[in-house]
Amino acid sequence: MSQESPAPPPSKRRVFASRLLSTLILWAVIAAAVQWKSHWLLILITGFFGVAGAFEYYRLLRADPQWRSFNVLGLCICLGYWVIVSWWAMRHRDAPPMWLDLAALTAGVHGSFLLCYRHQLEGAVTLQRIFHTVFGVVYTVIFFGFIMRLMYFNADGSGMTGLFLVLFLVMVTKFSDMGAYIFGVIFGRHKMIPHISPAKSWEGFGGAFVGSFTAAAVLLWLIPDRLVPLDWTHSLILAPLLCLTAVTGDLAESVIKRCVAIKDSGHTLPGIGGILDLTDSLLFTAPVFYFYLAALSA
Repeated sequence: MSQESPAPPPSKRRVFASRLLSTLILWAVIAAAVQWKSHWLLILITGFFGVAGAFEYYRLLRADPQWRSFNVLGLCICLGYWVIVSWWAMRHRDAPPMWLDLAALTAGVHGSFLLCYRHQLEGAVTLQRIFHTVFGVVYTVIFFGFIMRLMYFNADGSGMTGLFLVLFLVMVTKFSDMGAYIFGVIFGRHKMIPHISPAKSWEGFGGAFVGSFTAAAVLLWLIPDRLVPLDWTHSLILAPLLCLTAVTGDLAESVIKRCVAIKDSGHTLPGIGGILDLTDSLLFTAPVFYFYLAALSA
């Protein structure tokens, strides 16, 4: 009995078309939130991606039955965090306090050790479970939560600055991703870090900078008054900084996926993969952008 041959991989043109369609749909939702001046819509979008990203992360290591309780702990912390943060933002119309992040981290550490008391210790495996749970809280909860802080970053007192700063972050980060993909497909010849991500090239790395600078320049040209306290000088500093951070975030997820031997974190978004495949770079750029703005406005 002959075995069916595996289906050929999709063409680069088809993958690009799928990526473009998924990206345009997401952009339409974000643009609607900004156009309608709707913080609550952006809160719901951010909360959805935060919970979905955490679900994908904790699902990566579900083969070992002993991991289940640790995964449930991490997901419960994530759900609790986003429920409280969303309630706080809608009730107080302000960024959630930093102690919520520390409370989530504390719950992850305490909860992980409490779960260890139920079973015999298994050496390094037990430590891996603790680290996996606590790192998941930092990676998918605390890091992504900085988008909520940016949403209410209101340097000019208008109440709308934060939405446009989130727009700046997302555009510069995702245009960096798109620039890297396009340049990599068209010009990619020299592998960047093949033992982590064989598809990434130095040509794509250059395209990432082109994309991030383009996005920053277009936004500063179109809506300079909406991006206070940013100006051309700070935008030209932030463009390469966020680009480097975005590439780091993308490679970080590649490290995680390669360690658990999977290609994509999920199949939610056509041409992109899972939620983490979409938000991996934002997880790294959001905290950097927030701390830069905080230092600038101090």
